[in-house]
This record gives sequence, structure tokens and C-alpha cells, in this order.
Amino acid sequence: MNFLNSMLNFGWGSVIDQLQGTGFESWLPTLLSTLSTVLWVLLALVGAAGGIYALYIGIKMARAESAEQRDENKKRLINIVVSIVVVIVLILFFNLFLPEILNAFGVFKDHTTEKSVVNLLLHM
Repeated sequence: MNFLNSMLNFGWGSVIDQLQGTGFESWLPTLLSTLSTVLWVLLALVGAAGGIYALYIGIKMARAESAEQRDENKKRLINIVVSIVVVIVLILFFNLFLPEILNAFGVFKDHTTEKSVVNLLLHM
């Protein structure tokens, strides 16, 4: 995961670099790296489980005896695909694009005390 983030220059590493000297560097890197790893694992699990379930529903749709059962399974399959796409997009957003958006707006710049960073986060 760190290789992917370093290659794309995306991720939470640039946010952590900006917080040096604020008092958060003792626990924030551990928290963000753990959350990032959990989200990548969740991405793999959602993709695998969704693919297997979509395959199962597709087989049920092919074996359906009536048009009503085929239509019901078709609706389920569409819902599964939409749900998988939404979850994958959200995980990618939180893991890759949110840190860059926060950096673009300068959310974590020029805050040298814990109190100012906490106040900034509370006012968001």
C-alpha cells in the first residue's frame, strides 16, 4: 500500500508531514496508516464478495423459470453492481483524494500548537 501511495504521491503522508511539531506526530501517523490499511483490505473484500454474489445472482437469473423471477434477479444484480461501485468509489475517495483536497485548501498548514489544530478541526 505504501508503494502505491508513494508512486501516486497521494495519501495521508503529506498531511502527516505538515503536522510535524504540532504534538500529533506521536499517534497520528499510526492511526492514519492503520485506517488506510483497513480501507485497502475492505476494498479487496468488498470487491471479492460483491463479485461472488453478483455471479451467484447471475446464475440464478439464468436458471430462472419465469420472467418474473428473471426480472427480480435482474433488479438485484443492478443493485449489487451499483452498491459495489459506490463503496469502491468512497474507499478510493477517502484513501487517495481526501488528503489531497485537504492539502489544496491548506487545512493543516501553519498550525504550530495542538490547540490551534484542534480548534481548526472543530470549526470544520
